[in-house]
Amino acid sequence: MTGNDYDEKRAFHRMQVNTKVNFTCDSSQQSPQVGYSKNLSATGLLMTSTFSPREGEALDINMDTENDRFPPFNASGHVVRVEPSPDNANEYLISVSIDLSR
Repeated sequence: MTGNDYDEKRAFHRMQVNTKVNFTCDSSQQSPQVGYSKNLSATGLLMTSTFSPREGEALDINMDTENDRFPPFNASGHVVRVEPSPDNANEYLISVSIDLSR
């Protein structure tokens, strides 16, 4: 199987979205944390942050591109996976499943 075979089987296309993400969660004591999105699909978000939330933890997410053509993206979700970033030893890759019932 090639790398493309896996991507083509996804239910939703992943868009490369590189913008600031503000998020809150219980382990941050409701203080907003900052991250940066890597990609976004209809059901999930991959972002980086120096803050490491716990797997399974609920998040409230706000992505504001500060571009009048695109309204802010607000969502709730939960952390599926947290792992060290291969690109920066001080950051984590955070996979978030977006709550579609909101």
